[in-house]
This record gives sequence, structure tokens and C-alpha cells, in this order.
Amino acid sequence: MTFSTSALADSVAAAGVFEGADLASTPASRLVEVKDAVARVRRMADALLVEVAGEIARRSTKDDGVGGLARTRGFTSPGRMLADALGGSEAEAHRLLKVAEATQPSLDADSGSETAPRFPVIASAVRSGRLSMEIAAVLTRALERIAQVAPDTVAGLEKRMVAKAATLSLADVRRMVAAHEAAHRPLDVKERDQAAFDNRYVQIKDEADGSVAIHARLDVATAAPIVTVLKAAVKKVMQARRDSAHDKGMTGMDYTVDERTPGQIHADTLSALARHALGCETVPTGVTTTIVVRVNQADLQSGTGCASVDGIDSFIPVTTATQMTVDAEIQPLIMGDSILPIGKGPKKRLFTEDQKLALLERDGGCAWCHAPPSSCEAHHLRWWQHGGTTTLDNGVMLCVSCHHRIHAHHWDITIHHQHVWFTPPATIDPTRTPRIGGKTHYQLDG
Repeated sequence: MTFSTSALADSVAAAGVFEGADLASTPASRLVEVKDAVARVRRMADALLVEVAGEIARRSTKDDGVGGLARTRGFTSPGRMLADALGGSEAEAHRLLKVAEATQPSLDADSGSETAPRFPVIASAVRSGRLSMEIAAVLTRALERIAQVAPDTVAGLEKRMVAKAATLSLADVRRMVAAHEAAHRPLDVKERDQAAFDNRYVQIKDEADGSVAIHARLDVATAAPIVTVLKAAVKKVMQARRDSAHDKGMTGMDYTVDERTPGQIHADTLSALARHALGCETVPTGVTTTIVVRVNQADLQSGTGCASVDGIDSFIPVTTATQMTVDAEIQPLIMGDSILPIGKGPKKRLFTEDQKLALLERDGGCAWCHAPPSSCEAHHLRWWQHGGTTTLDNGVMLCVSCHHRIHAHHWDITIHHQHVWFTPPATIDPTRTPRIGGKTHYQLDG
């Protein structure tokens, strides 16, 4: 492959338009343009780095031994050589090498000619700057796993994944991949779940500064009640902050505000639960919450397939979900062919628990930022006091921050065919192009 810096030079030239700008006084719309231009420079530089990394790896194979490029320069591997040059971690270097291996042409040993890269669509997206290295690495790993069991589907799946990933954040790409693999590789999910259960642990260590470090690695079923309670505690504090700010604006009175960070709230909640457990048979949490396990009816009947737990991105086998729902505090939500129940809700202001569960099935948490269900509330699209009904087609799940942001900046929210759409105001997007939200935002069609 011929090494060319022309695309990088073009992106640098585009960023050079802003040379000398005073960022502190730059208008918001202009600052966004600067951000996009500089981000493109980084992506184009990373694309060139992938090419170089691939060639270094090609010249540093095990067959080359001590005569390989990396070892003759004093490095035990091409990953360490790259990490040293970048001043970063070996994990970052290995991601570059992984993308290079999957997206760079290879040399045919017999003819000496180049063969096509394994994932040409990802390769093209990386070279054009449409995909970041992180996202390319996630897609590469996923497609390699899928190729092991369904090689005939990889080419078509690669095109669809790249097209979707180009519009998503890294976190949403990971959600997309996890959902697709859970649907098409349930045995992998079962094996990972069993491995996570076998390797679960909590480590307690006294630190030199007098603090105590507690580190845990848990399987989903073990973590679910802990995650649910901790996130619900944070939600309770955030709701109290919002209500306090509202009351201050209405009355002018300044109330004491809980200023703890989410991490501090987690720590205090765990401590409170442990103190109660020492002397009480019933452990109060101070929050009202339920663990929700979602499973497809057909998978439940067959005993195969996967399920999900609200607030946790990883999937679990249906068998694990069945075991979890024996406990009274765990609510199974069984979905049939019609994913979201259709119909009118009760004529009252607050959404019922069943309605909230249905909205969460559609929205997956916050329909805008994808915060977990424990951080969300059901909100009326058309306000109750303005004649809005408490029905599924007039409801949306939003976290406290997104609810405030959407109203403050005058976004419109509409529901079409059980999909949530957010339309920005003209001040943000003059074309007012709607943006898909909810689960559909990061799910791969088909």
C-alpha cells in the first residue's frame, strides 16, 4: 500500500482556517466547527498510524526472531515499540495493531502481490476518517467472533455495522455489538456468564494513605441487586437537587443541597446497608426500586437465548434469568411478538409501573443519553397540565439531566411507530433534522 499524507494534509489545512482564533471569545457554533476540524485531524493521523503499525508488525513476526524490526530496536514486541513511540499504554498499541491486521492488505507469499484486507469496509471507513480507532477495534473484534460461527454473514454484517457505527458514540457501538451478539451467539453469552460467576470476587486492601480500597468483579446476576440499589440512591439525590432548585426559584428560599458525588453516594449507601445488616433481619435501603429482568417469551419457552437486566449492558443466559426471578424483589418482564403494548393508559397524571416498564422496553433507559433505567423518570410529551394524557404514545423515559436540557433548549420529542425522535431547535440545527433516540439509536437493524 502506498503511504500518502494528502488526506491528513487536507484535514490540517481545514483546521488551519482557525489559526489565531481566540477560543475564549469564539461563538459556540464556531467552536463546534473547530472541534470537528481538530477531531478529523486526529482521525486521519490515526489512519496513517495504523498503516505504519501494520508494516512494523509485518516485519516483527515470530519467524523473524531477533532479526525482527521491533527486537532489533530493543523492544520485545511491536506493541511495546508503538507504546513507547506514542507515550501511551500497550493496550492502546495493541488496538492499533488489531485494526491494522484486519484492515491492511497482506502480501501473498507465492505471488508477492497484495491481497484484499479482511474487513475492507472498516478499512475504507478508517482511511476516510469516518470511524475512530476505538470503534474500529470494537467492530473488528465483534466480526472476528461472528466469523467463527457464521462466516457467510460477515460481509453483509460489516457494511451494516459500519454504516450504523458512523453515527454512534463508542458506548453505543458497544451496546449495538452486545445486543447483536446476544441475539446471534447466545452460547457465547452463556459461557461468559459462567466464567464471570466462577471468577467473581471482592478484594479488600488497606492503602498506605489510611483509606480502604474495595474492588469487585461480579457476574451480572450477583451485581444486579447492588447496581440497582446504588443507582437508585443516586437518582434519589439527583431528584432532591432538582426539587430544591425548583423550590428556590419559586420561593426564593435556599435549602440545604446534598452535594455528594455519585461515587460518594455509592460509598455511603453500601456502608448504610452493611450497618443495617449487622443488626437487622430486614435491610432497609431508603429507596424504592425493583430489579427488572427482560426476556423474550420464545426464548423463555425454549430455554435458550439471552435476557437483559435493567441498568447493566451485558446480557445473561435465559437460564440465569429464570434463576434470578425466583426472588420476590426481581420483576420479570416477558415480551411477546408485540414488543411494546399498545393502548390507552389510565386517566391520571402519574404513569403506572406497568407503563414505565413498557416505556423502558422501548427506550432502554434515557431515550436521549441512554442513562440506565434507575436514573430515569417517565415524562409526558404534552404536559399533563396542557391536556396531555398519561398514555404510552405520550410518554418518554428521560434522566433528570436530559429532561432539563431538552426543555431548556426547546427540543421537540415525537413518537412514530414506537420510535422516539428528537428534533433540535433551529439555533442548534437550522435544518431541524430529527434524530432517532431510544434503543433504536444504537441497535443494528435485522
